[in-house]
Amino acid sequence: MKSRVELTSTEAATLLDVHPSTVKRWCNDGELPFEQTPGGHRRIRVDQAVGFARNRGIRTVLSPFHPFEAHVWTALRDVEGGSYATLHALALQWARRGDFDRLEELYLALGRGGVLSFPDFCDLAVRGLMAAVGEEWQTGRLRVGDEHMVSQAVTAALMGLRREWLDARGTGTRREGNGASPGAQPVAVVGTIEGNHHQLGALCVRLLLERAGWKVFYPGADVPPEDFGVIQMSREATLVCISLPPAGTIGDVSRTLEILAEFYDRARPYSVVFGGASYLGLEGNVQDGPFESVQFLQECSTLTESLDGGLGRKRRQT
Repeated sequence: MKSRVELTSTEAATLLDVHPSTVKRWCNDGELPFEQTPGGHRRIRVDQAVGFARNRGIRTVLSPFHPFEAHVWTALRDVEGGSYATLHALALQWARRGDFDRLEELYLALGRGGVLSFPDFCDLAVRGLMAAVGEEWQTGRLRVGDEHMVSQAVTAALMGLRREWLDARGTGTRREGNGASPGAQPVAVVGTIEGNHHQLGALCVRLLLERAGWKVFYPGADVPPEDFGVIQMSREATLVCISLPPAGTIGDVSRTLEILAEFYDRARPYSVVFGGASYLGLEGNVQDGPFESVQFLQECSTLTESLDGGLGRKRRQT
């Protein structure tokens, strides 16, 4: 990754949260250093723009990342262009160094940036990073403890974003998705099945549903199947989302559905969604048991499409 990165006047204005004409004025007045291309266009080094902001007391998205401002800017711009390789490489570099606080800040910055939809943030930024971490573990470049600390850093970033979204909602800011009025708010139960201590996927689903206007009950990790059934009954949830273990089997799915069926009340129908254990090759709808539907969805973007199609909101016609 290049340590010297140059910005256009417009990019510098975006970074400093001012109008491009203000950046041009600062350059012309000699306050903000710049170089000029043969075509007469201004180019401003990231480190000089950040130093200028620091001296002026202007906080930017790059403020927490000294001396890696250029690296972070490049990673964020690459994500905007559809490439996540630089983002994941930078996150892995910090993980190897034990700089997990900076990794958390990186994902907070990305989540706040508005460049990605939340499903893409989960599928491409979060899931992509954890896949890269898994490869690093397999090759011996990261230990299990490092993998867990990466997960904790990303979890902390997700929960920080959640707090910010909830605060925004409290001040009247409209959430993403098809939010329902309080009286008609759909209810979901989300967690990981017994034996699965990896919560990131389930946590992403929780936040996705909350942003779409759902009330979510989240028992967390390692939840017995019968507890999903009890919570669904007591909260009258219309959707139950369950994350399988990384080494989950068809037997885990069948057992879970059998137990849920024992608690099922046809007067309170609901749908079941499984995620995780992608190596099983399960995807899409199956009809198994008394449920409204049973789906296997590996990506938040696919879940969003199903929600838009009425998942968890329809009632079986009798």
